Amino acid sequence: MAYGRRRRRGRLRSGGGARLIENRLGQSTLEYLLVLVAFVAMVGALGLLWHAARDGRLVELARDAASHGAGQGAPALLKDIVEF
Repeated sequence: MAYGRRRRRGRLRSGGGARLIENRLGQSTLEYLLVLVAFVAMVGALGLLWHAARDGRLVELARDAASHGAGQGAPALLKDIVEF
């Protein structure tokens, strides 16, 4: 077992291999950081949607975009449906 340890250390100390391993040490940290930032952004966006839905803003936007005849009575609504 002592031979295996020395052998691994020898590989890590060799010229190009050591630099290659040292350069890869920060990659996982960066990947975890990117995943964390994406997760926090997603949670923030869902929070904004939750507040917009709770305040009724999403319903207003859907009603405004759904039909020009909404709120003007049944004849205007039927006319809008037929024209569609």
